[in-house]
Amino acid sequence: MTAATPTALPDYATLGTLPEKPAAMHARQLGAKIDTRAFDEDDAAKVLAGIAGLTFVFRDGVVVTVGADAAAMAGLDAALAKRVVDRHAEPETETAKLVIKPNGGDSIGPDGSIQLVDASEERLLLAAIVLARSVMLSRDEGLVGAAFDRISPLVSDLSERGRTDLPIRRAMQLVGTALAARHRIMGTAPANDRPDLLWDHPELDRLYARLETEHELDERAEVLEHKFVALGDVTEVLLDIVRDKRAYRLELAIIALIAFEIVLSLVAMALR
Repeated sequence: MTAATPTALPDYATLGTLPEKPAAMHARQLGAKIDTRAFDEDDAAKVLAGIAGLTFVFRDGVVVTVGADAAAMAGLDAALAKRVVDRHAEPETETAKLVIKPNGGDSIGPDGSIQLVDASEERLLLAAIVLARSVMLSRDEGLVGAAFDRISPLVSDLSERGRTDLPIRRAMQLVGTALAARHRIMGTAPANDRPDLLWDHPELDRLYARLETEHELDERAEVLEHKFVALGDVTEVLLDIVRDKRAYRLELAIIALIAFEIVLSLVAMALR
């Protein structure tokens, strides 16, 4: 029997309908991934999305809702929980004010609001993509920051004393922390990649550039990349420390065994 070929997850799914006067977009990163297949069969999600408003569910674990109140979003997120992989206990969130100005053109307001010439799905989707990427960057920034916070005492020891008394188990825990943060970043789609949507709608290039600049996607992604490299260097240092400590313990054990054999030999000679 031939094994079934796994079905790739779509990049996103669209649920619900746009409210008459949407005032904001709310992004929540619920987990590492969301199964975005077969939403037509998910009656609970469809009903709750109808209450919550237009919703974009992204494969990368982010849900962006246009024009919903907190209660409706909470109900929708609960319904989506069964589709979330590695669900976060405290989702990262971000909100942007939304203004539809038919005569104003696409722009970013002085208060950071997203001002669109119309409420077409492609414009809202593009704004949702940028907001989703911003939330994902915030999550990654927090993970990397936490990893560096846990490693900083070791760095202080090495800079001030040239050595560390860190136990092997603790060092391996720090290696795990660094590797987990690196793994999370490596598993994330680049935040500054050009969205596929723009290939079909090149007229939205200027809107995307403004949204990207407002949320500093390029700059934040570059900083994360530098921190990613630094985490790799720290991981190597930690592994070197573990290897040195183990080698030192092995040397002590060998010396102890040699000394024990010498003592046994001397005792045997004394008893003859």
